[in-house]
Amino acid sequence: MTGGASRLKQLIAVAKEGSSEKRRDLLREITDVFMTTPDRFTSSEMQHFDIIMSRVTEQVETALRRELAEKLADVPNAPPTLVRQLAHDEISVAAPVLQRSSALTEEDLLGIIRQRGQEHMHAITKRREVPEKLTAELVARGDESVLVSLAENRGARFTDDSMDKMVGQARSLKSLQKPMTDRFDLPPKLLTKLYFFVSAALKKEILKRSDMLDPALIDEAVQVNRHKILFEAVEDAQSEVSAAHQFIKEKASANQINESLLKELMEMKRSTEFLLAFSHVAGVDTSTAQALLKDRTWESLAIACRAAGLERATFAKIVFGLQRGSAEQNKALRILDLYLKIPQDAAERVMRFWRVRSQSAASSAANDGDAPRRRPKLHEIGQRAAG
Repeated sequence: MTGGASRLKQLIAVAKEGSSEKRRDLLREITDVFMTTPDRFTSSEMQHFDIIMSRVTEQVETALRRELAEKLADVPNAPPTLVRQLAHDEISVAAPVLQRSSALTEEDLLGIIRQRGQEHMHAITKRREVPEKLTAELVARGDESVLVSLAENRGARFTDDSMDKMVGQARSLKSLQKPMTDRFDLPPKLLTKLYFFVSAALKKEILKRSDMLDPALIDEAVQVNRHKILFEAVEDAQSEVSAAHQFIKEKASANQINESLLKELMEMKRSTEFLLAFSHVAGVDTSTAQALLKDRTWESLAIACRAAGLERATFAKIVFGLQRGSAEQNKALRILDLYLKIPQDAAERVMRFWRVRSQSAASSAANDGDAPRRRPKLHEIGQRAAG
């Protein structure tokens, strides 16, 4: 039996019958014994430390629990039951272990997020690394302070869905806008969303990010996108789709994909042809074009049309051809008033993100080993964009 284990037996007796003062002395003494060589105890000895320290800690004052939490926060093999106990304590005690302890498992932290309040969640956002599962819970449950702290943490990892929710929250939470703009893991499509509602200074930062994209990469992306529209075989063999594809190919060959054609196709409700023509004009693939057309704030569409140099009348024709209901009409009228105020050069720089979006998404999926998703068939994309 080691000297530590022998001393433990003596301490157990004190734990059972000691006064409050003796318990304080006991906790400090046993902590000192443990901290001397925390990585040299057997599993049985560690279990004894965990049981005794957890029991005694329940009966000492806050200041001593706080002192213990500070000492154990940086010990990887700290007694697990005790660390969990401290993590669930009041925030002045819990904060050090929530922020720093690697003895807490992901499941431990999930339990704390779900059972404790905003202060405990805020402490968790300060960890060196916050994995995706934790960020998803924090995004779903956290208040403004939690979300801002999470956005500021470069070690926080987000799922696409969590990142999208963060950007959505940033629309109404101004304090969240700069931290989100500063995140270099923010996907291009979400940077373009941020662009519409952040301050002028942050707009400049987003445009600087777009300037970092290689112009050759952007030109290549536009060419690839247009090649897909005009020359790649369409999965759907329906005669309607084939005819639409051939129609656009002929118009492109004759250099007739222009504003007049867009207005004509919208007026005639030829949704698949319109989607293909709009994709060609904007220099994006059909999936990205669909996302632009489905955004019922009309802001993404305004950027794409402004970057393409479309007249306000053409933009209005497209918007009113797509809008449904009075709520969408009010938004459409608002964006029409703002359309010409959007600087075309800024719109072009924002569109760089959209034009390389499909290539970035494909690379990301390949790197992550994601299973390939079903690509929407062309007639489905056209119908959904129009609807």
